[in-house]
Amino acid sequence: MATTADLLDLSVLPASSRREVRDFYQFLLYRSGKTKKMKTQHAATYRFSDLCGKLSWKGDAVATQRKMRDEW
Repeated sequence: MATTADLLDLSVLPASSRREVRDFYQFLLYRSGKTKKMKTQHAATYRFSDLCGKLSWKGDAVATQRKMRDEW
């Protein structure tokens, strides 16, 4: 596998820009690894409620749906 030194010559950039490019590259590597782990761990157990939570409905949800539908 090629290293970053093989791919880019950062010596032409100012020091602050080199740090920024290296930090962004490390961020991308971290995020890529994190995404791969999430895909393998949660492939079978992924649910929308994991992202946004679940609703707690007081009363009869079906009756309320029918009432709202009938209003149309």
